[in-house]
Amino acid sequence: MMRLNRLIGFAIALAGTVALAGASSVRMTAHASGDSVLRLAWTARPERIEDCRPQSEEALAKLPPHMRQAVICEGTTASYRLVVRREDAVILDQVVRGGGLRHDRQLYVFRDVRVPAGESAISVRFDRVEATTAGSNAQPRSEATLPGSGVAGMAIDPARRRRELEERTRQRGEAVPPSLVLQRRLRFVPSQVILVTYDPDRRELITRDAPPKD
Repeated sequence: MMRLNRLIGFAIALAGTVALAGASSVRMTAHASGDSVLRLAWTARPERIEDCRPQSEEALAKLPPHMRQAVICEGTTASYRLVVRREDAVILDQVVRGGGLRHDRQLYVFRDVRVPAGESAISVRFDRVEATTAGSNAQPRSEATLPGSGVAGMAIDPARRRRELEERTRQRGEAVPPSLVLQRRLRFVPSQVILVTYDPDRRELITRDAPPKD
């Protein structure tokens, strides 16, 4: 049953990603009034806000080998506030969360905002809602300083401990940054779409299909 649920969840996520990718690349005709459209479309992994603590050698020794973890983390998945301004006036203000019952899956942004034709100063902010404390989301310590690495260090297999560190580092690297800001002066052509999306390689918001200013 668990495996079936995972397959269903994967299929839904894949379908959502394909639909979003297709929608973000399709040109559309704006309203007959001649207004333009500012399209916000991206997908990203939400950040995991965690409070992590290392387990002691004694605690590790009491656990079966397959249940031993050098670091125990508790927390929640971050939510994000999406705010769009045109000439300093707020035209969109929404909170975005990841998918799934625990909101720990990919988040999807897809919003169309009507904008009058002509030049406009546009600001798009995507900020994490939750604040972090001094001990939350701390970077994993080196292998030599983790529990299970001393003289009594057979509590955790070294290869498993290394994989644990690498996995946590990878997840942090894939998560969307705590704050994304795009501020540009754009020229909106009647009945055209300007796309704002997230570039995971550059880790920033970018625009596409923006006509050059004269």
